[in-house]
Amino acid sequence: MARSLLSFPPEVLLNILTFLPIQGLLKFSQTCHYSHGLANSSLHTLSLGIYPTRSNPLSKNDPYNVSIIIPDAQTFDFMTLLAFHAALTKSIIIRHGGTLRNLNLSLWTLNTPLAKALASLPALRALSIRIEDFPHVRTVPQARVASQRIEQCKAWDLLAASAVWASRINALRIEGGELSTKQLVALLSQNRWCRELWLCKCNMIGKDLWTFLGSEWEGRTALQILGILRCGGQLDEEVLDVIDILDGLRFLILQGCHGLGNDVVEQRNRDVWRIPECIPPHPQLDRDNVSTIIEVDPTYMNDEY
Repeated sequence: MARSLLSFPPEVLLNILTFLPIQGLLKFSQTCHYSHGLANSSLHTLSLGIYPTRSNPLSKNDPYNVSIIIPDAQTFDFMTLLAFHAALTKSIIIRHGGTLRNLNLSLWTLNTPLAKALASLPALRALSIRIEDFPHVRTVPQARVASQRIEQCKAWDLLAASAVWASRINALRIEGGELSTKQLVALLSQNRWCRELWLCKCNMIGKDLWTFLGSEWEGRTALQILGILRCGGQLDEEVLDVIDILDGLRFLILQGCHGLGNDVVEQRNRDVWRIPECIPPHPQLDRDNVSTIIEVDPTYMNDEY
């Protein structure tokens, strides 16, 4: 007589389930209560995004990607869509939070209830948060945009002060958030194991970040990947001296930083850093491919156009 799959010991089943993509886990969880419990405890990685259209920035090849499309999103107002987005994201995180180790979120904003749910994830080791421009399915009042920014600042305060995983996180990637240097320092100050730090389009990150990385942070020796992209940061000799101290770096990207040119950064890397992958502040143009260069007639800058 053939044995049922569920007759195997749970430790064997859990090992099998760890190799399943999200869709497979969801289907398995629908078969019975026992399989539902096993599936929930096997969800260690999740990439989640909620969208008003079918344009999906998350990788379609990611087996852990879950994209939720809101039907007829254009018929709802701004606050209704935003409340639905935040409530659904929070519900999913709470439901699977006990076992999540790697979480990649594409958010419209970060509010305090969602930050509280994120702060309580006990197993989290890698967190990626991408704050996207709100999808303008309808005109968004400027007052609403301003209030959401204030709410997001409060949410980062809460997350920085109460994240249970802060001292154990291995990778932190933030794009487009209202995250300040003070909040980031509070989040990482007790961490000695962070190997990867990415900050992209975080305009509230200032030069104090380099002071923290170079002298105040005990975890700097573990850092292997550092990305500071389009944060409006200023590069100078003091910043380069800080990078001298980060001798564990294997990948560095400084695109969008201002103050020093590529030649200075590349020279320092050749002489001192010797980082295998070092991407300088300004992208290099492919001079052999003229089709990548677009010339614009200055008359298009006139008001009449």
